[in-house]
Amino acid sequence: MASNTTYYSLIKPAVGEAADITKINTNMDTIDATMKSISDTASAKQSKMLLFTNKSASSWSADSTYEDYPYKCNIACSGVTASDVAEVVFSPEQATSGEYAPVCLTYSGGVRIYASVNTSITIPHIIVHKG
Repeated sequence: MASNTTYYSLIKPAVGEAADITKINTNMDTIDATMKSISDTASAKQSKMLLFTNKSASSWSADSTYEDYPYKCNIACSGVTASDVAEVVFSPEQATSGEYAPVCLTYSGGVRIYASVNTSITIPHIIVHKG
């Protein structure tokens, strides 16, 4: 007597039982639909990211959020909301200078960074994970 797999209920013929093409096709349809669902989920997650390149950070203002980084700069990034999470990828020189805070915040319309200096820079990449 045939049995079924645990997770997807694929039909498993018993030993010595003749293969039934209808049951094989049912298994194939189940596998196909499951793979499509996995693919769609992966695509949806990937589309929940925004990438910004060569963004200018030049309008610095005084700020007391972080004692060691008394300046902040709001960088306009279309599509960003306060509930998103951003990763700011500084150039190697910027990242190792100690002049830029290792944190950033998102707000409606952009990303905020903090620094110990108020010098204009170009940020190579900002990656934003939606929601």
